[in-house]
Amino acid sequence: MLNRVAWYEYRAVLHVHSTYSDGTGTVREIIDEAHRAGLDILWLTDHNTDGAAIDPGPGYYGSLLFLVGAEVTPPRNHTLVLGHAHLPSHEEPLESIVSQVLAQGALAFIAHPDDPGNATARLPSYRWDERQVTTMTGLEVWNHLSDWSRRVTSIPRGLWALWHPFRRLSPNPKTLELWDALGQTRRVVGIGGVDAHQAKIGPLRIFPYATSFRGVRTHIFTERPLSRDWEQNERMLLEALSRGRAAMVNAHWGSEVGFRWWAEKTARPTALMGDEAPYESGWTLLGLAPVAANWEIWRNGQLVEERQGTLVEVPVTAPGVWRVLLRRGNPPEPWIYSNPIYFR
Repeated sequence: MLNRVAWYEYRAVLHVHSTYSDGTGTVREIIDEAHRAGLDILWLTDHNTDGAAIDPGPGYYGSLLFLVGAEVTPPRNHTLVLGHAHLPSHEEPLESIVSQVLAQGALAFIAHPDDPGNATARLPSYRWDERQVTTMTGLEVWNHLSDWSRRVTSIPRGLWALWHPFRRLSPNPKTLELWDALGQTRRVVGIGGVDAHQAKIGPLRIFPYATSFRGVRTHIFTERPLSRDWEQNERMLLEALSRGRAAMVNAHWGSEVGFRWWAEKTARPTALMGDEAPYESGWTLLGLAPVAANWEIWRNGQLVEERQGTLVEVPVTAPGVWRVLLRRGNPPEPWIYSNPIYFR
């Protein structure tokens, strides 16, 4: 049964800034931290520049695959660009930015769509306002920095949040609602990013890269193993992301690989995570976790069922956007968000 989901799974950190924009770590320092964190992939996304593509350049650094994208940053409507592209000006309308990126074969994800800003920390909102634009690859559903900062409502709460950067951490409910709604018309790929900058105040480092890299990751699933050819690997990873072969993981609760989410039907090919399939009676959703967890099965933004264990089977009772949330810890907190399977 499981040979249909014999994917190769890679732990990636996306949305990272260096001294090429407003981060405080050099690319070499960031690569070293990512390597120490046990990551498979680090995808740098500096603001409005891909300078790191030249210095030091993408490729393998030990066992770590280092890739370079960018974040195009108007005052709002930020766009993460993954893949090679001549970057549009951040002064252009969002529709133009997205269309230019996609036309070059790269992927475009709306960053932190519901970022509220933070009055306590004096941070402006960087939310997605131009919602008539829906041609992007997907959304950054889980942004560690933005979703962490929602808990900083006072100085005491801010100090608690700094001391507990992974506790009570979940995507913005508005973004989850938006993702589920958009998915009812087409595939909208969800990714998680750390939005790492490593701010410095004197000798104090706020959210150092080492901390960020232990938080929200995007696990990417490929049909073939990666090689040592970084360019071929980048193409494989972009193809996998474009198809929704990804899950968002809070590594604080566990960085094990082995999560799977798929559907089966007699005499029908398996529908894998990210796939669109025709709705008919007889489909069964299946989920596999590397350790026992609390499962929540969601359809069109509504909780359908809760289970516990390492393997779940759930009948598909209606068309819609079917995804799962796994919780772990004591008390159980969000651990893994799948991309959906879409039954039309």
